[in-house]
Amino acid sequence: MPYFTRPSQRGVRRRARLLCAVSAFSGIAFLPQAAVAQSPTSDGRAANDEQPGWRDEIIVVGQGERQSPSIYTVPVVTAATRLPLTLRETPQAVTVMTRENLDDQQLNSVQNALEATAGLSSRTLDSERVTFYARGFAIDSFQYDGIPTAFVSGASFLDTAFFERFEVVRGATGLLTGTGNPSASINLVRKRPGRQFAASATLSAGSWDNFRGMADISAPLSRDGHVRARLVGILQDREGHVDRYRQAKRSVYGIVEADLGPRTLISIGYDHQAIRPEGTTWSGMPLWFSDVTPTRWSRSKSMTADWSRWDNTLDSAFLTLEHQFAGQWVARAAVMHQRSSSDARLFSGLGYPDRVTGEGLQPFALASYTRSRQNSIDATLSGPVSLLGRKHDLVFGVMANRRVANEFSSGFVLPSTPFESIFDWTGAYPEPDFDARPFSRTRTVTRQGAFYGAAKLDIVDRLKVIVGTRLTFYDLEQQTALTSFEFSKSGRITPYAGAVLDLDSHHSAYVSYTEIFNPQTNRDRDERMLAPTNGRNVEFGVKGSYFGGRASASIAVFKSWLDNVGQIDPGQLLPDGTQAYFAANGTTSRGVEIDLQGEILPGWNTYAGFAHFVAENADGGRLNAELPRTSGRIFSTYRFAGPLRAVTVGGGVNWRSASFESAASPMGPVRTRQVPYALVSLMARYDLSARTDLSLKVNNLTDRRYTVVNGFFNQVLFGEPRNAMLALTVRY
Repeated sequence: MPYFTRPSQRGVRRRARLLCAVSAFSGIAFLPQAAVAQSPTSDGRAANDEQPGWRDEIIVVGQGERQSPSIYTVPVVTAATRLPLTLRETPQAVTVMTRENLDDQQLNSVQNALEATAGLSSRTLDSERVTFYARGFAIDSFQYDGIPTAFVSGASFLDTAFFERFEVVRGATGLLTGTGNPSASINLVRKRPGRQFAASATLSAGSWDNFRGMADISAPLSRDGHVRARLVGILQDREGHVDRYRQAKRSVYGIVEADLGPRTLISIGYDHQAIRPEGTTWSGMPLWFSDVTPTRWSRSKSMTADWSRWDNTLDSAFLTLEHQFAGQWVARAAVMHQRSSSDARLFSGLGYPDRVTGEGLQPFALASYTRSRQNSIDATLSGPVSLLGRKHDLVFGVMANRRVANEFSSGFVLPSTPFESIFDWTGAYPEPDFDARPFSRTRTVTRQGAFYGAAKLDIVDRLKVIVGTRLTFYDLEQQTALTSFEFSKSGRITPYAGAVLDLDSHHSAYVSYTEIFNPQTNRDRDERMLAPTNGRNVEFGVKGSYFGGRASASIAVFKSWLDNVGQIDPGQLLPDGTQAYFAANGTTSRGVEIDLQGEILPGWNTYAGFAHFVAENADGGRLNAELPRTSGRIFSTYRFAGPLRAVTVGGGVNWRSASFESAASPMGPVRTRQVPYALVSLMARYDLSARTDLSLKVNNLTDRRYTVVNGFFNQVLFGEPRNAMLALTVRY
């Protein structure tokens, strides 16, 4: 199979426009530096720059000359308790996907990045819908720079170029997020501007006409660097491995920071992402013919119509103010406003086609519009105190969040035009007159307010105790044409407790207990809302830090309890066409996770993880059987020394165990199985100069055939075949 396909004439014109736009945009990054800063000397330093740490600062913002391999870990995270803790001091399993790791693997979307993160898995329903899981439970807790937010449709395609790193805290995270599952919380940390001018641009080309351009500029707006800005822009056009699929992405992120004084910092930023896919799939292809013969389709085969689409637009604006008081106390306040919109026109076929003629499928379609807006406020006060001759760290916080979502749906539409033979299907099918149908409306309003606090207590020289609590006020309202629901909870207390014992200078042992709850909008077959879930998590583990913090490792053993878990009620649909659910009580999940991340030898960076869990309902049945119970991921790069120091090579393996889905064959209910599989990747990078490099990444090197849908609506959808991406990056 060739890595690169020949583009259509329309594709050539589209790519030409894209590359011209990218070239014009990225050209900004290569304007003479005198336009924004002083001219550099031969070694890259500004002529009058007397700051000895200038080179380190450029590296922090992700720009400048590559002096040495960047590490795959970070010294401090705050995503678990809002306290600045090292990975060893955090009494929960924490994984960090750094900027260098994202770049080495060319993980350009949130979905790609999370699917490569240790301990996480995903369930895909079609080309656009994906849900992420940890420890057997869905992840519904996301943060931007520590501010909790809801995960919205289309967010899996958000570009990673806006972010410096992803912090993943596994287990219950109710202390900071308030509501959610005992799965994980994902904190997306945005890029920040530096005091020195730096810029980079990347042009990429890959399989299935995948063309992408990215420009990243960080510059001081004042001569002293007290006012500075950063701008990131992305243009991408790509096709997919399935017939008729195309996606266009237009994204921009900007931030301005200013030092209002020696101890006060203000930041204001905005990001916009427009994702426009065409030819979107809605599930996959039939699993069986009408005579019960299993089908075996090409991985590119699709039942989508040529008018199918699922447009998503996401906008976010934020403002933060930070002030440092005497005694190392810091006050921080952040406000964020988010808007999202989704416009879908979907088509597929139901049933079992004739094995000879390919006829017999029932066409069905759906149209939906979704609009949401969300306002969030988070304020903290943190700092050290001395008590009984020891130093302790405290943090106090208050937050408020309000989200309004309106969804309009046509419900399932069954067009009268017959579905042609699936063997000759080209996507040429008349679009139904959706506007002639009445659209049902679902309006959901959620409000959350909370007070929270945490303390790191230095009990003795080798023992630290982290305790915290959260007082949550929550309200949920949902209205449809047929039902109305309201849930309110005042004064819900969520505790947090952990202890960390230093075993020696490199290792520590920890134990933690965390809780979380989560009101849900899923309805049962009688259209009644399911009760909120209630989760608890107990975790034991050992962590290590090596080579001065450049590498870290951990092993965690956990058990989670969750009641009222919404599970798909097979074959049960509500009158508006949405899926019905039932509540599974007494659900438990237990397992083990192992992580290794960082520079384990000079020039050798590694990111590896192993996770195994067993999730069961009260009757001992397998919970979320469509998820693999065991997964392993490793990605490693090595930069040569000496004459080959311009060369970096690497590779990785993503392995997952078997998974199962329920389906209905022509002969009755069956359970389908996706066998275990491993996806192998390779990368190579060559530094053409100190500021320019050329990199190649090959995914699914062995061209493994595997499924991402294997039973949902009795259909199958295959994962990506072997593909490659070539990228040229220039830094200034």
